[in-house]
Amino acid sequence: MNALFLEPVHSPFGGSVAARVLGCPASVGLVQKVPTYLRKSSAYAERGTALHAAMALLLDDNPPALDSLVGLSFNNYTLTRDDVENALRPTSACVDTLLNTPDAEYYSERHVTFPTVAGAFGTADLIVRSGNTGHILDFKFGVAARVLALSPANDDPAVDVINAQLLFYAAAARHSLHEFFAGVDNVTLTILQPQSIEPDAEMMSSVTVTHAELDEFIAGYRAACEEALSPTPRLERGAWCRFCPAKPICPAFAAPLLDLAQLTVPTPPVGPPSKAYLQALAHGLNLVDAVKDLRTALHDQAKRALENGDPVPGYALTAGRAERHWRDDEPTAIAALQRLGLSRDDIIAETMRSVKQIELRAKARGLKIPQEFIGSHRSGVSLARCENVRAPILAPEELVRSFTAALKAL
Repeated sequence: MNALFLEPVHSPFGGSVAARVLGCPASVGLVQKVPTYLRKSSAYAERGTALHAAMALLLDDNPPALDSLVGLSFNNYTLTRDDVENALRPTSACVDTLLNTPDAEYYSERHVTFPTVAGAFGTADLIVRSGNTGHILDFKFGVAARVLALSPANDDPAVDVINAQLLFYAAAARHSLHEFFAGVDNVTLTILQPQSIEPDAEMMSSVTVTHAELDEFIAGYRAACEEALSPTPRLERGAWCRFCPAKPICPAFAAPLLDLAQLTVPTPPVGPPSKAYLQALAHGLNLVDAVKDLRTALHDQAKRALENGDPVPGYALTAGRAERHWRDDEPTAIAALQRLGLSRDDIIAETMRSVKQIELRAKARGLKIPQEFIGSHRSGVSLARCENVRAPILAPEELVRSFTAALKAL
């Protein structure tokens, strides 16, 4: 089969954008229109890059001690004690368990190329072989939404979808490392995410795939790449848009601005609001949420342009709020303040870490905090989309209906 010929420099069809290419082939061309330096990653991504680099050091033949990584800088990010304890230590422990099997062989931070699509490549975090099983591991160091190896489809929650990035790396690794994968029956795809907004979430998420499933993905991904290069590729919004740098110029993201300007709200009747009025409120909220995403993308790219010295008409950088600090190191400052007549209690406040912070450190050491140590209270009531509701609160009318139904059933 002939390969597609693409510009290999930035790999517009690489592993990290596989889900986006499949969901929205038009995103490939849109991203190419965004100046390269404006696609710069966020501070969160810089932290992730630094933690990936640290994991590569830990997987080296002569790994450094974990504690020695505190204070080590990678580009613009310096690793903290929390990074080591909450992210690197638990991830390293999971990896060590897999690599300590007697016949384990592995590649760390391995460059791999995807078959049939020239210029499509990526870097796999960890490729392992143990017996006749291959493993593809991807480290996720984000602390927001949990990423799964197998998750419900956006359009049909009853259908499970395998993580496209993992499938890309598995297909690319099998293609790039023929001898390494010779005799491998199945490939286990794993995401290791030590932190997320779900405090009780398992750190490891895995799914096992067959060679036939990898072949099917290769064919599907090639078709998406061909569509991306066609004159009229499909443009579609979805979860894959989250980190897309083309949001400021994407027609799908600009459309809500027009919809919001044309929003018409029916006149509410006297008494309880009509169904049409409540539907209009929901529609307006959806539009405002979409505009927020667009505003953030525009703001971030304009700020990067100005920082690069490029003018953005009507906008300029301004100095942030001054943050005061002690000029001397802490011991010197403490001693000087005590000589002024302040007591140590006046200067230093000893506080306990939060429940979540301690739970993260306990998790890194394989410990679990007993629930009887922990109390909780709700801070109030907030508005959220239905799919993001954790603890639903029934309105008084709903409580009455539920109670009446329970009485009838009784």
